Amino acid sequence: MPLTRRQTRTFVAVMVGLILTLSVLATVLITRGWADDDVQRQVEQQETERRQQMPRLSPDE
Repeated sequence: MPLTRRQTRTFVAVMVGLILTLSVLATVLITRGWADDDVQRQVEQQETERRQQMPRLSPDE
């Protein structure tokens, strides 16, 4: 069953609003994460641990 023109416009408006809301939320959360020193330390620690776990390729092999 196809949507009426009004239902289609309402659906599109709701979807665009949802996308914009999620974009703003993501921006706020990312910005707060950048400003939080504890979060930055955790990220740096995780990156360091991952680098140490990566296999090393030596030129001698």
